[in-house]
Amino acid sequence: MAETESDPIIGQQFGNVVVKGILGRGGMGAVYLGYHPGLDMKVAVKLLPDLFVGRKELVERFLREARLSGKLQHPNIVRTLDVGYQNGVYYLVMEYVEGVDAQRLLQHEGRFSPMRAINIAGFVARALGEAHAQGVIHRDIKPANIMIGRDGKVKVTDFGLARSLQTTTALTLSNQVLGTPHYMAPEQIKSMDIDERVDIYALGITLWQFLTGTLPFDGPTPMAVLMAAINDPLPMPDEHFKKLPRELREAIVAMTAKDPRRRLPNIAAVLAVLKKARDALRAAGLDSTAPLKGGLSTSTDPGHGPDSAGFDSGADEAVRRALNSAVLTRPEDVGSFTKPLGQAELEARRREREAEGGIPSPQRPTGRPLPRGPKRPTDRGHH
Repeated sequence: MAETESDPIIGQQFGNVVVKGILGRGGMGAVYLGYHPGLDMKVAVKLLPDLFVGRKELVERFLREARLSGKLQHPNIVRTLDVGYQNGVYYLVMEYVEGVDAQRLLQHEGRFSPMRAINIAGFVARALGEAHAQGVIHRDIKPANIMIGRDGKVKVTDFGLARSLQTTTALTLSNQVLGTPHYMAPEQIKSMDIDERVDIYALGITLWQFLTGTLPFDGPTPMAVLMAAINDPLPMPDEHFKKLPRELREAIVAMTAKDPRRRLPNIAAVLAVLKKARDALRAAGLDSTAPLKGGLSTSTDPGHGPDSAGFDSGADEAVRRALNSAVLTRPEDVGSFTKPLGQAELEARRREREAEGGIPSPQRPTGRPLPRGPKRPTDRGHH
């Protein structure tokens, strides 16, 4: 455990859970190891700090995390089991994942092999696909929020910044833009209307980091990082990318386009390009998932096995259809995105895709909200 010092919370009971130890502390509270005697299982317990209890917006954010994550039932998402208020403390009970987060693995191993990186990204994409289908945007995808269990399972955690797709603005908490600067999409930084494509951007940056061990945009201050993300082109250093298949490079470019109109429109499209990249890695003989540097290995490497990343077996029918769609990843959709689309070109492409029966290109005329696809379940009454 992260800490062994005396903690008055240890030994207390929240609902049916007895707190056994501390797992870690963060800006929005501490996470403890708990035990549920009725279910005879370990759980994680997240507590909202006392100093936040009097701040309505932070309490609402804490409860929103429980409500939004609570409706997500997926093998690649950490389950929410309970939420409550007891003795002046708000608590959230979650599934306990015995393992490490991807950020810690990166720090120890330096970077991941291309196949390992693709497989982990595939698991995360599946989790995001479920969240988006339920009308939830995560808004904080990054290695630190990707848990890798000792059994090799990959799970997305921390929906503390999640929002319902019904409420699309990125501006919250007294006009502060929330997110982790290195992974925030330009439209999120600019407080524009957002949709699921902010998660696709963050996953693309995360995949870039998996492959290089560094971050594409950096600076001495958070503001400098944000400005670099908006203004600087995505670097593709030869040291890391020259020997990789074109399909993998194009997948990253397609996921991280600064203009959301040029970004991959949905998770089905992400899974499609990741599958192409994975197949290209196999064809090039780059199919090892072993750590590049020894260390914090799990009993099964993440994504080990031909179908374990969800590209094939176990994929939802919608994903299968997307993987078989010839119009989903045409060259013009995954090439260079340095030139923004003009409105006339965008409208023409949208009509073309609709005529072909494909997925319409997202469009966002200036000053208007992003259009939505088919009506989906949303978080009603909790925004």
